[in-house]
Amino acid sequence: MDLQLPVHHGAGYKSASQIARRITEPWGASNLFCCACTSDIIEQTPANTHVTDFLCPLCVERYQLKSQKTKIGRTILGSNYQRMVEAILHNRTPNFFLLNYELPAWFVRNLLLIPRFAISPAVVSPRRPLSSSARRHEWVGYTLNISLIPQAAKIDLVVDGAEIERTLVREKYARIARLANLPPDSRGWTLDVLRFVEQLPAIFRNDDVYGFEPELSALHPENRHVRDKLRQQLQVLRDRGLLAQKAGERGIWHKIS
Repeated sequence: MDLQLPVHHGAGYKSASQIARRITEPWGASNLFCCACTSDIIEQTPANTHVTDFLCPLCVERYQLKSQKTKIGRTILGSNYQRMVEAILHNRTPNFFLLNYELPAWFVRNLLLIPRFAISPAVVSPRRPLSSSARRHEWVGYTLNISLIPQAAKIDLVVDGAEIERTLVREKYARIARLANLPPDSRGWTLDVLRFVEQLPAIFRNDDVYGFEPELSALHPENRHVRDKLRQQLQVLRDRGLLAQKAGERGIWHKIS
């Protein structure tokens, strides 16, 4: 992977956002790879393709590239809220490449992947609509709240200017892909429980997870049986190989590294 961005693609443009897009998209087409299969290339989609920037020619996984000069923080801004929600609910969500570049060198400093199945409706919220005088006054963007996504679903490709080995990237993707077949409308619960489990020791009990009941009640106010749901989601994580439970150890869980 060439971590030097092709600055010449930005020549002739004045808008900072246009310059960044013109520079980062060709770089992505030349350097990004599919994390879900063995393809070392992904192909750029036609201009104005909704939600998707790149497509894997082998497994047809969708990818979207978002870039910024500041370090990747808690949230990322997106374009069309309604289209993104529809994509999530119909299992057409792209995998997100989040690129942080360094200026003035235009050098890739950090690159993070968020798999599509780690994105639930709960982590996408609408931004304030454009003013009534704006040309697209009915358009509403969205905010992707990365802080609500489990660490296991934040896969590093480049860290502080150093590239991570592709086999490790694909191994991490394959592990979290065990959640890929969960229904989109119930995926949020599983991801939230996994995120809280990540904060617990390697071996923990049901009571340890119950400590997060207030936070989960706030995230899912429509559910009045949070503890029952918690136990159910622990079983979901166990059945997908992200947790283990030994025979005779009722209410005791083991993390699988």
